[in-house]
Amino acid sequence: MTGQGTVRRRVHLVRHGEVAYFDRSGRPHNPRDVPLTPAGLKQVEALARHLATVPIDRAVCSGLPRTRETAGILIAGRGLRLEEDDGFREIRGGRLRDLPADGIEERLARAYAPCGEDGGRFLGGDLFAVFAERVRAAFHRLAAAPDWRSLLLVAHDGVNRAILCHALGCGLGAMAALEQDYAGLTIIDLEPDASGGGWRPLVRTMNMTAYDAVKADLHATSMERVARSRRRT
Repeated sequence: MTGQGTVRRRVHLVRHGEVAYFDRSGRPHNPRDVPLTPAGLKQVEALARHLATVPIDRAVCSGLPRTRETAGILIAGRGLRLEEDDGFREIRGGRLRDLPADGIEERLARAYAPCGEDGGRFLGGDLFAVFAERVRAAFHRLAAAPDWRSLLLVAHDGVNRAILCHALGCGLGAMAALEQDYAGLTIIDLEPDASGGGWRPLVRTMNMTAYDAVKADLHATSMERVARSRRRT
């Protein structure tokens, strides 16, 4: 409740903690199954300490193991049931073996570059526009539900970028600029619009990383880190 009597609800939007997308020989893991790494667990535990006294009355994740694991740490001891909504599942790329062999790391690092193009696809897979519409619809379903005031939503890099594009009212071309680090926290308040039939977003915080608040050790982008992890194997 604001000083003017406007009731706002709050979304705590979190990207899952670090995972390993490639094995030691450089072969990709199935992205549907990857769990958090030890570093990822520590990242999420650091965020859990920051959120320990924050009221949360509903918790939702995409259903993939890395989001279930992240959300479980963040709501531990709260007595909340963790819900799954596959409308928030991550954007899917095509098969790496179908991409030109030369420059795969560069393509990985620049995976969001086509996000604003007509017919742009993520690594030869999902169309950005179709993906973003699916995420938008899922987010609107949550916003329309009257049974929560403070929500935890644990999702993915691309999903969180799409939600931010929608909240900020910018085109999909901005997805490439809205970096989402592992276990990054974005806070979006929702307030009723003047018509009473919808809501307006207010972005409070974007991509706060509790384990490195000033990003001192975070210089590479998320996709650059993915590309480097393949190159190091």
